[in-house]
Amino acid sequence: MAAGTVSHHLTALRDAGLIGTHRVGRFLLYARTSSAEALIAGAGPPEAADGAE
Repeated sequence: MAAGTVSHHLTALRDAGLIGTHRVGRFLLYARTSSAEALIAGAGPPEAADGAE
């Protein structure tokens, strides 16, 4: 992916409150928020790609 595309997606996730950022030296690190964790937990197990259960 292009750096601009990644940046755009990360900004959208941050604006939605799904990721947080913090700086370590010259690096910006991203982590899921508790809201994102709750959404992931509530999503349930992924379905099989072929639709078989």
